[in-house]
Amino acid sequence: MVLAGLQERLRPLTARLFPPRLLLVLEDEQVTLMHLKGATYPPTGTLLRTVPLPRGTCSGGQPQQKAALGDLIGDLVVELNLMGAEVVAALPAAACTLRVVEWPYDDWPEQPDLALRELNPDLGLPFPMSQTYITLGPLPSRDPSRPPTSLVAIGQRAMIQAWVEVFSIAALDLVCLEPAQVVTLRALDPLIAAAPAGELIVLLELRGDSADLLLVRDGIPEFSRRVTAGAMSIERELRTCLAFWQRRDPSMTSVRVLVYGPAQDCAKVSDTLSPTPSWSVEIVDPLQQRWLSIVGTESDPDPSAADAVGGASLVRMCGLAAGDLSR
Repeated sequence: MVLAGLQERLRPLTARLFPPRLLLVLEDEQVTLMHLKGATYPPTGTLLRTVPLPRGTCSGGQPQQKAALGDLIGDLVVELNLMGAEVVAALPAAACTLRVVEWPYDDWPEQPDLALRELNPDLGLPFPMSQTYITLGPLPSRDPSRPPTSLVAIGQRAMIQAWVEVFSIAALDLVCLEPAQVVTLRALDPLIAAAPAGELIVLLELRGDSADLLLVRDGIPEFSRRVTAGAMSIERELRTCLAFWQRRDPSMTSVRVLVYGPAQDCAKVSDTLSPTPSWSVEIVDPLQQRWLSIVGTESDPDPSAADAVGGASLVRMCGLAAGDLSR
């Protein structure tokens, strides 16, 4: 009894000295939380909960009801006894736009953000570059003739600031907001980096009523497209994209399709695509790949939410954890 009382009195001090690390994957439909434990590899954490968001709370990556969303996240943190947590979050995919930039220099610029704004290339954005936040990272290529290339994730400044306000309302210490595309590519990097020369990687993220298709060649994202959901529709779109890419890049020797998303949808798409001998198909399971170790997973009363966690949310969680441990 005395020991229990002492532990209770020391808990606030311990929380201040060693604040818990909370990873959040934000989406228009739901938010997923994981408590990251220590700095082990693979990253280890407790997958706490996936909570569906009320319709209209978040749309197109934009928090529409900041106060309600902040209160919801704050209440969850209190309920899970993680007050004082430091938060690293992945933005909804719709909050950011992905681009690849080839620099007109012999090497990557020392200040790429400033260099990009000075060059002000036409990136096909629906808003001026001056109204954006930019995340850049080098994309080393195996092709020595290719100029220095960077992956650029661009978010509208007002939208990013709105998310910062959400976490302020939740009374949480926001350490980092990362683009969904960046954390996804980071999570899948072990598979992308292992691709042999000449292999084209197809990332296929299933999203309920649609699917996002991304072609990656030599570690560099080359082409992206949103396609209609459904195994047969995806197969037709994939054949069209690959035929186009084969004409553009005759040196392509093989195709590897990596599928992730809700487990049932992944199984249907894999069954439809697998009989085609011109590509190999693999369902990405971060736990089987040992990219993440989950302990003490709290059961979720909503089976569909639990299914969603096993797809894109869990892939993004791996990317968040890997990035957090590297900082």
